[in-house]
Amino acid sequence: MESIITAATVLTMYFNAINSNDANYMYNGDMEDGVVNKIEVYAQNADQQMTQKMEYRYEYDEQGRLSNKEMLSWDEAKKMWKKSTRLSYKYYKNGYNVEVSQWNDEKQAYDLPSEVTLYRQVAPTLTSVKTYKMNETQDNMYLSSRMMVMESLDSHLLATNN
Repeated sequence: MESIITAATVLTMYFNAINSNDANYMYNGDMEDGVVNKIEVYAQNADQQMTQKMEYRYEYDEQGRLSNKEMLSWDEAKKMWKKSTRLSYKYYKNGYNVEVSQWNDEKQAYDLPSEVTLYRQVAPTLTSVKTYKMNETQDNMYLSSRMMVMESLDSHLLATNN
C-alpha cells in the first residue's frame, strides 16, 4: 500500500502549514536531520500578540514511518503544555490502522483507544476505510462508518495526450 505516513509526509504538511495564507496562526517546527519532531502552533489575537495554542509531537519507527502523533494544548493557568490526544499508527502488509486515545489526568496515561480507523488496500487504486468507535456501556468497539476510496487513475498513466 502506497499511502503510508512517513517523515517526509509530516515535513510536507509542516511546510504547507507555514506557507498558508492564514495569518491567524504561526508555526514553529523542531526538526532534526530533515525530520519534524515537534510543531508549536501560536495564535495571533486582536492586539497582534502571539499566544501558545497547540503542540504536536511526532515519533517514527525504524522505517521512517509515523508511529505516534501526540497533541497537547496550552494551559494558560499553569503555563505548561497539557496532553490531550494521541494518534498511534500501526502498519500492515496491505494497509495501516490509526488508533485515537485520550489523555487521562487521573491515571497520568493514555486510555485505551476510543476510535480505530482501518485503511486497507483492496485493489491497486481502491482502499477500504472502516472506523470503529468504543461503546463505553458495553466495553466494545462498533463499526461507525465505512467507505471505499478510489484513487484517480490518471496518476497511474505512463503517458498522456496533450
